[in-house]
Parts: sequence; structure tokens; C-alpha cells
Amino acid sequence: MLNVDNKLDGGLTVASTQEGVASGAYIKDSSILGVGYGATVGWDSLLIFDNSKVEGVSLQSDPRGGGAGVTVGSAILKLLNGSQALGVVDGIFISTNLRPGGEISTEVSEVVIDGSIVKGERGAAIKVAKIHKTPAIANITIQNNSTLYGGNGNLLEVEGGSTANLKVDDSRLNGNLTADDTSILNVTLENYAQLTGNIINSNTLAINSAASWQMVDDSSVKALSMNGGRVSFGEGAFRTLTLGGLSGSGTFDMRINLDNHSGDLLKVNGQANGNHTLKVQNTGLELVTPEVEPLMVVDTDGGDAQFGLLGGKADLGVYSYELEQRGDDWFIVGSGKTISPSTQSVLALFNAAPNIWNSELTTLRSRMGEVRGKPLGGAWMRSYGSRFNASTGDGVNYQQKQSGLTLGVDAPLQVGVGELSLGVMAGYSKNDLDLSRGTTGNVDSYYVGGYGTWLLDDGYYLDGVLKLNRFRNESKVAMSDGTKAKGDYESSAVGGSLEFGRHINFADGYFLEPYAQLSSVWVQGDSYTLDNGMQANNERTQSTLGKVGTSAGRSIALKDGGVLTPYLRVAMAQEFSRSNDVKVNDKRFGNDLSGSRVELGAGVSVSLSERLQLHADFDYMKGKNVEQPWGANVGLKLAF
Repeated sequence: MLNVDNKLDGGLTVASTQEGVASGAYIKDSSILGVGYGATVGWDSLLIFDNSKVEGVSLQSDPRGGGAGVTVGSAILKLLNGSQALGVVDGIFISTNLRPGGEISTEVSEVVIDGSIVKGERGAAIKVAKIHKTPAIANITIQNNSTLYGGNGNLLEVEGGSTANLKVDDSRLNGNLTADDTSILNVTLENYAQLTGNIINSNTLAINSAASWQMVDDSSVKALSMNGGRVSFGEGAFRTLTLGGLSGSGTFDMRINLDNHSGDLLKVNGQANGNHTLKVQNTGLELVTPEVEPLMVVDTDGGDAQFGLLGGKADLGVYSYELEQRGDDWFIVGSGKTISPSTQSVLALFNAAPNIWNSELTTLRSRMGEVRGKPLGGAWMRSYGSRFNASTGDGVNYQQKQSGLTLGVDAPLQVGVGELSLGVMAGYSKNDLDLSRGTTGNVDSYYVGGYGTWLLDDGYYLDGVLKLNRFRNESKVAMSDGTKAKGDYESSAVGGSLEFGRHINFADGYFLEPYAQLSSVWVQGDSYTLDNGMQANNERTQSTLGKVGTSAGRSIALKDGGVLTPYLRVAMAQEFSRSNDVKVNDKRFGNDLSGSRVELGAGVSVSLSERLQLHADFDYMKGKNVEQPWGANVGLKLAF
């Protein structure tokens, strides 16, 4: 531990000898405290602090660096491995210095802050200033997660015609970088470095390799170059970044308000070159003004620069808007607006429930065909899956994958005419919705119901189903700018189905089964809000589906006493429901389900014994608003 308290000359001085020989000092695991300054290094000398602390105190501010942690005059200073430079005024004060004999030194000062802390209690973290009537020149490197703190809000101040070249590498800084009108400030941010604060009177600013600068006020830079960097205009009031020139490739985070025709502005008074991305903040909140006037977001005086919106669009409520070049300037326009991903997600969720309900019903229909004419009751299960390609009435396309399981039990009842069987069932299906570019939804469906089938002696039958569902719905939106939004709600549904047909037997076990079916489901309306502010509401979603078709197959007796029954099925269906409107941010969209569809199917059942039967069924369906490339269900029945 080195503890020096020198009230006249500071804590430690490292400088060239009177003969002009440079000096050096390496301070490790130590602490230095001085009045006037903690330590000073000058005259071509080197001072290194390694895991050490140096502190300067002063009773009053001294323009020559009084109260600085370290003063540097045409020399080299390094703070390494958690070292600290603390000053009651400035953390580090950089200037020129006098050589032995009174000659003013003009060499460049080199300062490296590596994994360390610099703090100026009342002034700046680092100050570069002129003394002895000669401006200073300094190369300053801040790296490896170092920290700067300036009590006056400034991390770096450059004054009196001095020059500072600042490089920030892999460190996160909060504060301002300033230069007076006579000085030169060149700044480089690189390797994930982050700066939050103003940059005032910078000559050049380079933002490279995933580094970023977040503005806190209007700012001006003479020349900005970017190589994979980012500039954020920040939160709160809209801001303007004024540049003398722009080059390279980078991203600008901006915000706009089309309602009051205002927003952040990138203004390039000179040439703008390179390829750049605008990340305009997306929102689910709705515009009040129905017609959008073009809003300028980039103003240049020429050059070959190209600007594009991240994700190709800017989501602002219900719609997504485009970026359009007009001359040398770039505008957000509403002429090519499309439905936003948030809106797509909302419409898809409200549209999905009837398809889910009907798909669950398909598995039950095959079960009732097994029950007819059987003297024994039984327990059964069906595992099923399907894939849907669906669209809403407003052209929102989505893919839906379903997987589920149904369990049930039924028994025959004595009636005066024909044979009657009644049963109950319960089940669950998981439904995943996939929209474009990462927007998804999911619906968990829980259901219970009852069913019955009545078979007359001449083969006519009547099937009936009543089913209750509870849906848990969730939207997961990937907005055009890459940010996420989500929302969820629950809804209930009730529906039923009636099917009338006839089972006609022919010779050698062949059969034909024409039928007509009418099913309808009513899904409870609900309202919910995505966490990006979008509001969605519908009063109800209803589906009424009529169907006519036939099944044809053959029952083949097996040598062991079992029966193999393969069959084919074809049907035409018509969806009659039209008015399933959805309100998104008080804008009404038609979620029309109506249209005709063709259904094809094939299946097989195998009775392995009087009590055990296996079943498999495969389906294809193609219609106006929905296609099912495949659907399958397999199951078993155990009679008792």
C-alpha cells in the first residue's frame, strides 16, 4: 500500500528529468491521495495504475487541473484491472506541459481506461484543455466495460482549440461528449459499446460492430460513418439529428406520430451515402386521422444512400405503412398500407374456433358409425391430428395444426322402434396457428358432450351431438420492426350436429351409406387488448355447415372371426355463416367463413374380437376459405 499525502504538490509526480530522460511508474494494489491532484504524469513519461485507486482533492477549482484525480501532460496514462481515478473536480485532466527549460511539449497524450472507473465529482470525467497557450492533443481509449462519471453530466470535455480522439470499445457510458467551437472531437464507438447522451460539436462519429448511440436531445455531427452500428433517437420528445455527411451502413431507431404529422427526423445537410435501415417504432395504438399525409423521416441534400424500413413496413395500429423515396428525401406514406401483423393475429384467432370445433366433431362421427346396431356398450378413445390452411374474409392467411384426444363411453337403450345408443365424451385439442414472419397464436380447446344414434330396421339412422367447448386463446405477434406483442383471452362455445342417412347392404359384404348433415356452433364473443395497445372485439363467431355425402365400403370376414371394413367417403359441404365481424381498434373487419368445400376420406376398422375394435380414418378437404391437406384419427373401442 502506497499512501502519499502531499498538500503542496499532489500525491505523485512522474515526469522527465531535468536532463530530458523520460520516467515511468507502475502502481499496483495501492492507493494514492493528494491535494491539488492525486497524481500527475508529464514530459513523455508513463504512469500505470493496476487495481489501484488515485484521488485528488482541492479546496477550490484550479484551471490548471486542480482537484483532478490524474493530470496528464503530453504523456501516457493507463488505468487497468478495476483501477479508479477520482477527482473532486475532473477525474482526468489532459493538457500540454512544460519541458525542462520552459519549452512547451506538443506530443500527443495517450490515455487508456481498461476495465476501470474515472469519476469527476463536480466537473467532467475527462477534460482536455489548453494551458500555457497551447492546445492539447489526446488519444483516449475506453474499453472492457469501463465506467465514466461526470458530476456536471459530461463524460468528456474538449476546450481551447484542443483535439480529442475518443474510442469506446465494449463499454456502456451515460453522459455527454462535448467540444467548444474551437476544438476537434472525433468519436468511435465499436464492439457493442453503448453511449447514452449528447454529442456536441463532434467533427466525426463512427459507430461500428453493433455499437450504439442513444440521443437525449437534438444533436449535430459533422460526419457520421456507420459499419453495423445503431443510432436511437430515444424516448420522450421527438428529436432531430443533423449531419454534415452520412456514409456506411447502420440502423436508426425512430418514432413518429402520423396523427399530428410529427416525428424524429434524420437531416443530412450534405451527401448521404450507403445503405441504412430505419426501425420506426411499431405500435398497436390506432391513428385518429383516417387519411395519412406523407411524413418526412429523412431529409438529405443528395448522394446515393438507400433507406429501408426494418421488416419492410411500419406497424401503426391496424395497418402497416410503407417508406417511399421522393427526390432526395424519404417519407412514411399510407397509399400502400396493408393489414398489420397484430391485426392478422387477432382475425386469425377469432376465425379459428369454428374450424377447431368441426375438426373435433369429425372424430366423433366415425365413432357413431361403429355404435349402430351393436348390442354392447363400450369405452373408446380417439387420437387425432390435422393441418389447415385457412383465410379470413379480409384475406388474412394462416396455417393451423391440431392434435387432440377424445375419450368416451356409450351404451344401448331399449326403445320400441329400432335401436338407440347414447354416450358421453370429453377431450382436449391443442391448436397452433402460424402466420407470416414469426407471428403465431395458439388455442387450447377443452370440451365435453353427449351423443346418440338411432338405427331403424330398414337401415335408416339419425345421429345427434351436443358439444360444449372452452377455448384459451393467445396471440404472439412479431411486429414488422422485430418487437414482440402478445395478448390472451378465453371464450366458450356450444354447438350441435344432426345427421340423417341410410346404411344399405349389398351382396358379399358391400355397403353404401348416403347421408346429410347439418352442424352449427356459436362461439362466445369477447374483447381483449394486446400489450402493444391494440384492442380487439367481436360479438360472436358462428358457423353453420351443411353437408351431403356418401360412404362406400365392404365388410370382410377374417379367418380368426374378426371383421375388416375398409371404406371410402366423399362429400360436398357448404358454410352458410357470413356475418362474423371483428372490430380492431374500432375498425370493422369481415371474418367471413362462407363458401363451399369438397371432402374426401378413407378409413378402415378392424374387429379383432367381439369386444376389441381398432379404427383409422384419413381426410382431405378443399374449400373457398380453408384447405385441409391432411387429417387423421386413430382409436380403439373396448366393448363391455
